[in-house]
Amino acid sequence: MKSVLRWCVVPLLAGTLLAQTAAKPKTRKAKPAEPAVTAQDVQSLRDAIAAQQQQIEQLRQEVQQKDQAWQQAQQQLQQTQSAAAEAQQKAAAAESASSEQKETVSKLSSDMTDVKTTLTNTAVNTMDEQKKFSALEGAVGHIKFSGDLRLRFEPFFGGGAANVAVPDPRMRERYRLRFNVNSKITDDFAVGFTVASGDFGDPISTNSTETGFFTRKPINIDRAFGVYNPHYFKPLTLTVGKFGYTWQRTELTWDNDLNPEGGSAAVAWDWKNSFLSHFAVIAIGSPIFEVGGGPDTFMEGGQVQAGLALLPKVKLSANVAYYDFHDADTIAQNQTGGNGFTTNGTATAGGGTFGFGGSTNTNNFGVIAGKRVFASQYGIVDALARVDIDTGVKRWPIYALIDFVQNTKACGNLAAFTGAGVAPPTCDSRQRHGYWGEFKVGQTKNKGDLIAGYTFARIERDAVLAAFNFSDLRQPTNVIEHRVEALYQAYPHVQIGVTGLIGRQIVTAQSPTEERWLKRWQFDTIFSF
Repeated sequence: MKSVLRWCVVPLLAGTLLAQTAAKPKTRKAKPAEPAVTAQDVQSLRDAIAAQQQQIEQLRQEVQQKDQAWQQAQQQLQQTQSAAAEAQQKAAAAESASSEQKETVSKLSSDMTDVKTTLTNTAVNTMDEQKKFSALEGAVGHIKFSGDLRLRFEPFFGGGAANVAVPDPRMRERYRLRFNVNSKITDDFAVGFTVASGDFGDPISTNSTETGFFTRKPINIDRAFGVYNPHYFKPLTLTVGKFGYTWQRTELTWDNDLNPEGGSAAVAWDWKNSFLSHFAVIAIGSPIFEVGGGPDTFMEGGQVQAGLALLPKVKLSANVAYYDFHDADTIAQNQTGGNGFTTNGTATAGGGTFGFGGSTNTNNFGVIAGKRVFASQYGIVDALARVDIDTGVKRWPIYALIDFVQNTKACGNLAAFTGAGVAPPTCDSRQRHGYWGEFKVGQTKNKGDLIAGYTFARIERDAVLAAFNFSDLRQPTNVIEHRVEALYQAYPHVQIGVTGLIGRQIVTAQSPTEERWLKRWQFDTIFSF
C-alpha cells in the first residue's frame, strides 16, 4: 500500500516542478500561491492508510475465523460421517440382535407355556397334598410325644448281719426307657399310652439290668388310659384303664413306677387369692387279680385334698386317703421276689398260679392248705401334709412333707388260721405304722438348676403291702432308710444326679439280728425328649 502511495505522489510532484520551469508570464505582482499538498492532506492520507490497514486486519481476522469455522465444520462433518457409520453398524447389529431376540422371545414364550402348564399341574398337586396334609394334621396334630432315657451305675456296699463277714461289693448297670403318647381328641376326651422298659413280672420298676448274656430286653405297655373331663363341668375328671396316679401319695405306700389299673373319679376346685386354694374328692377302684371261679382281689379307696394359702409365700397341702384291699391273700401266694417274668398258669411256691415280683415279701404270713395267707388284712389310712415355701429366689424354692400311714387291720386275718385249724403266724399289731419325711430345696426347670434333698423312712412290718411300695429300699417293710440326693440340670434336656440309699432292717422280736447299713448308690444321667 505504501509503494502505491509513493507512485501516486511522485508524478504529482514532477508535474508541479515542470509547471514552475515553463515560460514566465509578464511580471506582475501577485499574492503567493498556496502549497499544493498540505500537512493536513498528509495527515488525512495517513489516517486513510491507517483505516485501510485496520480494515485489512479485520478482513484477515474474518478470513482466519472463517478458516477455523471451515475446519470445525470439516471436523464435524467427519464426526458426523463416523457417527453415521457407527450408527449404521449399530443398526445392523440391532437388526441382528432383534432377530435373535425374536427367536429368544419365541423360545421363552414356548418355555413360559410349558412353565405355566407345569405350575398349574404343580398347584393342583400342591392343593391335593395340602388337603392330605391338612387331613393328616387334623388327625395327628393333637398328638403329643415325650419320653426319657435314664442310664444308671449302681454299686452296693456293706449290709448283711453284723456278726458275719461283710458281703462283697456289688456293681450293676441299668437303664430305663419310656415313651409317651398323649392326645386330647375332643374338648371332653383324652387318651394316652406309655411303653417302657423293665421286666414283665415287676410292677414296681421300669429298670432293665444290663445282664443276661446279651439277650434282648422287653418293652411293655406301662400305661393305656382314657380321660373324660366334660367342658360343661370342668371340676369332674374320670380316668379308666392303666394310668398314672390321680391322687397324692409318696413311695411309702406306692412306688413311683407302678401304674394302677381300674378307674378313678375326681371332683376338684381351685381358687386364686383365697385362703382355701384347692379342694378335691377322689374315688378309686382298682382290680388287682381277677379269677373266674372265686373272689377277685381288688382295692377300693379314696382321698380328700385341701390346699391352704397360709401366707403369701407359704402354701400347705393336706390330704387324707384310705386304701381298702379285698382278698389280698392272692398277693402273698403269687409274689415271688426277684421274679422278672410273669408265670401265669405255673404254680408258685406260695400256692399261686401267677408269679410276679420285684421285692421280697416281708409282711407276716402263714400257710393254709399249701397256700400263703397274710396274718393281716390291709385297710390303710394315709395322711400326707406338704408345705411349699417361696424363698423369693426363683431357683431355690423349698418344700417339706410328712407322710404317716397306719394299717387299721393289722393282724386282722388271724381268725382264718384258727378257723382252718392251723397255728397262726407271729404278728405284732403294734407293727402297723409307717413314717416318711422329705425335705428338698431347689428345682430342675432350667439349665444350671440344682435340687438337693433328704428323705427319712421308717416302715413297720405290716404297715403297708410289701409288693407295691418303694422298690429301692433295703427291704419293703420292717426297715429304716435314709436317702440323700442331688440332681443337676446340665443342659435343657440332660440331667445328672446322684442318690445314696442307706438302710437296714428294724431290730424286733421277729428280727433280733442287727445288720450293717446297706449303702446303695445310684449315679444317673437322664435324657428327656
